[in-house]
Parts: sequence; C-alpha cells; structure tokens
Amino acid sequence: MFDVDRHKIWWANPAGIDFWEAHNLLELLDRDFSTDSDTVRTRLQQIVNSSSGSERIQDTWTLYPNGDPKTVSLSFLPIHIEANVNAVLIEVKQYFDNNTDNESLRILEAARASALMVSTFSADGRLLAQNPAALNCYGKTTSGLLGNDMVGRLKDPDVAKQLLSTATGGQSFDTEQEMRTQNGFRVHRILARRGRDPVTGAFVAVLSEEDITKQAILQRQMQELNERLESEVIERTRKLAESEERYALATQNAAIWDWDIEQDHLFVSPSFIEALKYDPSDFRAALASSGIADLVHPDDVGSYRAELDRHLNEPDVPFHHEHRFLMGTGEFRWFNALGKCVVDHAGVPKRSVGLLTDISDRKRLEESLFSAQRLEAIGQLTGGIAHDFNNLLTVVQGNAELLEIVDDPDHELAGQIIKAAQRGAELTRHLLAFSRKQTLLPRSVDLFDLVSTISKTLLRVLGEEISVTAQLEDNLWAIHADPTQVESAILNVAINARDAMPQGGKLVIECKNREIPGGGARSNIVSSLQPGQYVEIVIRDTGQGMSESTLARAFEPFFTTKEVGQGSGLGLSMVFGFSRQSGGDATIQTTPDEGTTISITLPRSSSAQETKAVTRPSDVIQGKGEHIHVLEDNPDVQKVIFETLEAMDYHVSLSSNAEAAMQAVTQKPHPDLILADVILPGGQSGLDFARQLGILHPGIKIILMSGYPEGPLTEVALVKEGYAFLQKPMERILLSQTIRSVLNG
Repeated sequence: MFDVDRHKIWWANPAGIDFWEAHNLLELLDRDFSTDSDTVRTRLQQIVNSSSGSERIQDTWTLYPNGDPKTVSLSFLPIHIEANVNAVLIEVKQYFDNNTDNESLRILEAARASALMVSTFSADGRLLAQNPAALNCYGKTTSGLLGNDMVGRLKDPDVAKQLLSTATGGQSFDTEQEMRTQNGFRVHRILARRGRDPVTGAFVAVLSEEDITKQAILQRQMQELNERLESEVIERTRKLAESEERYALATQNAAIWDWDIEQDHLFVSPSFIEALKYDPSDFRAALASSGIADLVHPDDVGSYRAELDRHLNEPDVPFHHEHRFLMGTGEFRWFNALGKCVVDHAGVPKRSVGLLTDISDRKRLEESLFSAQRLEAIGQLTGGIAHDFNNLLTVVQGNAELLEIVDDPDHELAGQIIKAAQRGAELTRHLLAFSRKQTLLPRSVDLFDLVSTISKTLLRVLGEEISVTAQLEDNLWAIHADPTQVESAILNVAINARDAMPQGGKLVIECKNREIPGGGARSNIVSSLQPGQYVEIVIRDTGQGMSESTLARAFEPFFTTKEVGQGSGLGLSMVFGFSRQSGGDATIQTTPDEGTTISITLPRSSSAQETKAVTRPSDVIQGKGEHIHVLEDNPDVQKVIFETLEAMDYHVSLSSNAEAAMQAVTQKPHPDLILADVILPGGQSGLDFARQLGILHPGIKIILMSGYPEGPLTEVALVKEGYAFLQKPMERILLSQTIRSVLNG
C-alpha cells in the first residue's frame, strides 16, 4: 500500500518486503521515496484521478530497490481513504529479468525520459501507445473522443491516411504538419516508419514527433517581412500513452543517447549514428579512440563542455545545447541536444539520457531572416538619404547651369560641374533602385523581343571570348515590369558574369514560366514570392563563382570584390531592389570554380497595355512673364529655382510651407502656376496642398517635384491623379519644357 500524497509505503506483505530488499516491514515503512522523479509522481496522481476505486490499472515500470533496476508489470487499485488522503494498492504481477535484454531496457527508459513524442498507431489509425512526452502533449483520451485515432490528431485527414498507408507499407514518411494538442494547434515535425506490435505481431506505424512551432514562427516572420501576409502561430493537440514495451520498439527510430556516467559508457541508438551519417563501425571506432566531444565543431566545443559540466552539477535541470557535429560525410551540421539526468536515491547522477535533433534547416532559416532584415535596414538608410542628397544636387546643378548662360570665363568648368551632378543623380537613382523606392513605369513586356535585342547588345559588350545563348520557353508569358529596368538588370548581371570569366566562357539566358501554388503546397524555401504566376529569367555563367562570404553580401550596395575603379558595387543591389519593388524576387546560386546562376523572377502581365516612349527636350523654352509661386522648404534649393526661373523671364514668388503658400495664392493677382515640393515640413505634403488647391482655386495649375518619391508620392501615383511631376535634380531644359507644357495645357 503506497501513500500517494506523502509518497511513502504504508504496508507490504512478505513478498513486497523481499522485492524491496528490506530486512523487515518497519525498515520498509521508514524508507525515503522523496527522490522519485516527477514522471513517477505525475503517473501515480493520474492513476488516482482516473478511477473511481473499482477499476484496476495495468502498467509496466522500472523500479530501483537499493539502486538496482527491476522491470515489473504492476496492477494498481486506487483507494480514497478520506478527503485529501489518497493511496494505491500495488500488486507485482510479473518480474522481468533485466539481464535478458539490457539494450531494450535502456531504450525503454530513454523513451520514458525523452522529450521526443513517440506514438504507435495500428494500420487502421487506432492509437496503441504513446510515451510520457506524447501524453503530456496530447493528454489521455477516452475511446470515441476526438484524438483517439490518427485522423483526429492531424488537422489534414488526407495526410493522416497517406502517412498510415506509407509507413505500414514499409516506407518512411517525413512531414511537417499542424497537430491538435491540449494547448491548441502546434506545428510538429513527424517521422513515421513501419514497426511491429510486440503484442500482436501486426505491422504498425511508429511516429516520432518534435515540436517546431518556433521554426514555423520564424517562417511567418520572414513572410511578414517580405509581404506582410501571414501572422499567427499554430498551437498544439492531444493524446494518450499505454505500454512501454511499445515505446522501446518506437524509439529504435529516434536519435537517442544513454550515457552510463559511472562506467563512462555511451550507448546510442542506431538512428543516432544514422543522423550523423556514419557507418556504425566507424562511429564506434571514433568513440573508442577519442570521445563524442571531439566530433563537436571547434567553435562550439567550449560551450558544449560547459553545458555538460552544469548538467552533471545540476541534474534537476535538463541538458540543452545547440552545436555543430562533424558528419560522416565530412561536413558540419547543426543539432539540438536535449537530455535528462537519472539520479540515485541520494540525488547523484547515474545516467544521462536524451535526444539529438537535426536543426540545420532552422539555423539556415534564422540566417536568412537576419540577412533579409539587414538588407531591409540598408534599404531604409539608402532611401532615407536620397531626398537630402538630391536637394544638394539640385543646388549644384542649378547653379552650374546658371553659370553656363552668363558670359563667364569658367564656362567649361560649369559644364564639368553639371556632368558631376548628373553622375551624382544617377548614383542616387541606383540607391533608390536597391531600396525599392525608384520610380518605375511598368507595362506588359514581351521577353522574346527584349531578350533577342539585348542578346545582340551583349555580344558586343562581353567580347568574342564569351558565348551568349538564349533559351526561351514556348508559350512564354509576358511580364509586368519596367522594360528599361529589365534590360538594365540583365545587363548588370551579364557584366558581372563577364568579370568572373576573364579567360572567356559561356553565358546562358533562360526564360521560363513559373507558378507559385497557394496553401500547403508551397515549399519551405525562404522567398518573398506570393502565390501566383511569374516568369523566371535565369542567367548562368561558367565563371569563378563566389565564396560563402561573398554570397552573403552580394546584394548589398557598394559591396564589390573588384579592384578600386572597376565597379561601384551597385549592379546586383539594383537587380535585387528592382525585382522586389516589381513584386518579384532575385536569388543567387553559386559554386566556386564552376559558375554562378542568378534568377530574376517577375510577375506575369495581366494585360497587353503599352506605354509611349518619352522624348527628351532639346532646348530651354523662355517664359512670357507669367507668375510662378515656388513652395520649397530648403532655402538653397529655393534660391537656385528662383534664379533659374527669373532667367527664363518668369515672375517668381516664394514660400517654405503649405500654409504660407495658400495665403500667397489668395492674394491677387493669383499665381499662374505653383511649383511645389512633395515633402514639406509641418505634416502636410505637397500632394495634400495640391488637392486642397484644386478644391479652393481650380484655375491655378501645379507641378509637383521631389528627390525621394515613395508610397503614394511616386511619379506614377501622382500622374494617375492628374499632376505633372519633376524628379530632383532636374535639368533646366526639362524644367522649362514641363512648365510651358502645363501652362499651355
């Protein structure tokens, strides 16, 4: 008789005294059972709570009289003495000799202590057994309730049926699924294999489950970062455990270790060796000559040993460490090790058992997320400086153009200043391309014509030592993108390829349709692409390839491996920014000394709408004394625009905020035209001012200008609302042509 609340033996018959190796009943009653594990206490409480007192419960336990293990079949009869006094009558039904199969007993105990959820299902989907970890996740189920079979456990019943048929048919089934747990939906990684039921001999499905909800959250964070679509985390589900003989069978497919601390002997399951991709004999030879720590990556071995020491000194706290193991293939992969100490009655650790899980995919996901966040931050920085930079260039270029129109001996110097300002403006456009804030003019583009044209250009640009081949899929879809930027992207990639093939080589441009399915059929590959139809432009070279460090920074602006003066480092960053801004993506695959493949994926066009080419004005058009009011907060830009317009024979007035400009408009005579900056102080934009002006003074015309168009303030967006737009810095010729066009219109 065992007191569940006080955790002591009340009474035992002579056979029970003998089993516990006590000299008499009094000695047994005084024995301290307070060191029993939480698993034992929890199971006893479950037995007490699960029966009215008339139902016997059968279970298989491993007990430790005087520290020696004895595996027995037990019969429990719960007894409720009075309020808050509970006991169980325990009968030893059968004793198993621990010497008959020590390895199975070790695997049995490892399954009991493991954090891995292990369950066994019959071929028709009935739950046969589950270990304590699965019981904690799914709970004890009653026959007929949801979760008592495979179909009820998985969110997708079709997957459940496929899993059962595949596993019991003799093939492994590896998947990630949403599961119904006691705590709601959770995302589990499931490995299902065929086993045999040791009771009936029938083929069964043995499931090993790991909670990877954290990894799923990271995937959603990546998706939210790119397109802000998915948001919530999936939760957990439910289910029960029965025979620990079945646990031993199930865990043969789990990467489990069992370390005898006193004897310093390490036992590992076959799947442990398989996970590290070693031949069993080679692995055991490696352990015999050195130790498991010698397989840990040099950068991780220090923290690994420190965690191991802490584990032995604090046996109540589980062992938990992430590190890289040297694989049998020679590479390093990331693993998560989760273990637990088994202690004697004095609390001294005797064994450490645990589970090893491959987390390399999760680590790659975390690295991809970090890289995306870094590129996003760089993009925000580069875009944020564009407005101020373009204002400075407006001042430089405007003043230089004013110098050109006066009789000045430094006329040639002014021309050089103008060229430098234009190069600076081009640099700013490159930065805006990377930050995805450039002004795009997308339309339906036929890649057959575009690639054919640019291939001829590439033959001249790349030289005779490099062959260019175009491979376009039949029935290739048109894309929706800015054709000028598409050409620029292909050209930038090709020039990079040329520099990677100094001795010559091959360049292949392949265009093919690509469809991203929705729902659960999407792959786990990190990408910004949303479900839909795309065209993929794949550019492959046979050059030198990239190192890992170069690949990690290839899309960053100003990063280059070329010598000073041979490249700005903006080519690939422009490709990346343009692709993302167009609703697509850009990726790189590379192998050192073999070549590089860059894929540009752009959305399929839904129409055949074309845009007309814009012709460049050829000369300055003088004004006719019209009154132009300039709304600009930067005093230097304000001054240069004032002088430029006066030189064109316009009457000019100035204001630095929207409120002052509106007051000036109310005065008569009204201005003929307003030239307004889009970004203004005081919270009101130039677009807000233009809309208000259209309501109060519809006869006054307006031109908007900006050095940093984004969101609803891009050229395309403003033109759609009916406003003329000028991008800073603007040439004097373009300024004069635009003003005259609006005034005459």
